[in-house]
Amino acid sequence: YISRVPLVCSIDDPKTTVVRRPHRTTPRSMSRTSSATLLVVALLGTAAGVCVGVVGRPSTGARVGIGGRLAARSALRMSSPAQAVRNQLGDTAREALAVAQGAVRASTATLDGAQAMVREAQAALDTPSKHGGSTVRWLLMRRTALARVLAFDQQAYLTAVAELGPRLPRAELPNRQGVPALTASAAATILPDGTIQDCLLSNVTYAESPLDVLLLSVFRKFVQDETGFKSDKPTMAGLAEEGRTYMLRASEEEQQMMVRNVLRRLFTPAGPPFYKIFMSGVFGERKLGPWFWAPALTSWVTPLFFKFLVGPSTPNYRADGQLGGLVVEKCRFLQESGCKGLCVHQCKLPAQQFFAEDLGLALTVQPNFETQECQWSFGEVPLPVEVDPSLPAGCLTGCPSRKALGEAKAYNKCS
Repeated sequence: YISRVPLVCSIDDPKTTVVRRPHRTTPRSMSRTSSATLLVVALLGTAAGVCVGVVGRPSTGARVGIGGRLAARSALRMSSPAQAVRNQLGDTAREALAVAQGAVRASTATLDGAQAMVREAQAALDTPSKHGGSTVRWLLMRRTALARVLAFDQQAYLTAVAELGPRLPRAELPNRQGVPALTASAAATILPDGTIQDCLLSNVTYAESPLDVLLLSVFRKFVQDETGFKSDKPTMAGLAEEGRTYMLRASEEEQQMMVRNVLRRLFTPAGPPFYKIFMSGVFGERKLGPWFWAPALTSWVTPLFFKFLVGPSTPNYRADGQLGGLVVEKCRFLQESGCKGLCVHQCKLPAQQFFAEDLGLALTVQPNFETQECQWSFGEVPLPVEVDPSLPAGCLTGCPSRKALGEAKAYNKCS
C-alpha cells in the first residue's frame, strides 16, 4: 500500500533528496547515510502527521511524511460517523442475507427437512439469546417451512400447527383452512334444529378510507341499477338490505348473474381484456396461461380494491402450499348480512364464475361461518357446491333472511 503512494522527503542537503514514485518500491540508489536520514525524517513526519493531519491541514510549506498521512487517514476513518454507518449497513446486509438464505432453505427442503426447520425456528423464537439472529429471520423461516410442509401433506401441516399451539398466533399461519379457531373443530357447528351456529366473535367496526367510500358508493349504484331497489340505509347496511330484497324475488341463478354484471361494470370494459393477456395468458382463442405470476400478484393487489366489500385481508398460501392465497380477516358483507344464502349466491359463486369465465383465472372462495373468515385461492379450481366442505347444510341460526323468506312463502334458499 505504501509503495503506491507518492512520497517526497526533503532534508537540508538538496543533493540527498529522495523521491519515491508509485511504480517503484525502492530508490535506484541510496547510501546508508541517506537511508538512516530518511528513516529519521519519516518518524518525525509520522509524529507531525498525527498532530496536524487528524484535525486539519498542515501549515503552508510543510510536507508531511507518508507515516503521518497514513496515521491521519486511519484516525479519521476510526473516528468518522460515516464508518459507524457503514458498519451498521454491513450488519443489516448480513442479517438480510441470513433471512433470505433461511427462506430459500425452507422453500426447497424435503418434508422431514421442513419439519425440522419448523422446530429449529420455534426453538430460536423461544430462546433468542441462545440462538441469535433477528426475530424476523426465524418468523419467516417458520412460516416458509410450514408452507413447505403444507405443500407436501396437509395433515402433517395441521399436526405441526397443533404441536406449536398458542406459540403460533392464528394471524401468522400460512393457511387457516382446517385449523380450529374457537371450537374443537374447524367445521361449522350444527345445532339440533339443523341450523348453523352464528359467529361467536364480536362484530368489528371497519374504518373506511376515501377509496372505500367511493368504491362502495359506485358498487351500490350498480346494484340498484340491476335490482331496481334502493335502500335508505347507509353504506354496508344498505347494500345488505338491497341484496336481501332482491333475494326474495329472484332465483339463485338470477342473483349470481346480477353480481357478475355488477363486477363487469366495476372492472370497466378495458379491465377483463387487459387481465386476460397479462395474467391469464389468453390471446383471442388461444390460452397460453395462466402465467405463473398471476395467482400471487392477484392476491397482492386484491386487498386494496376489495377492502370496501369484504374488509381487511392478507395474502397467504393456498391449501396446496403455493402462493396465490388471500384470507379475509372477518368478512364485512357476511357480518352485516348474517345470511349464508347471500354469502353463497351474491359473493362466493358469482366471484368464482366471474374470475373463471370473464378473467380466465380459476378461483376458489371458502367462507368460514364460525369465524367469518374467508379464504380466496387464486388459480385453484373450485369444488362443486354439492361437495364443498365449506358449505354445510342449513341456515345460520340468527339469519334475518329466514323470517323474511317465510313471510314471503318462498323456499329456503339458504339450504
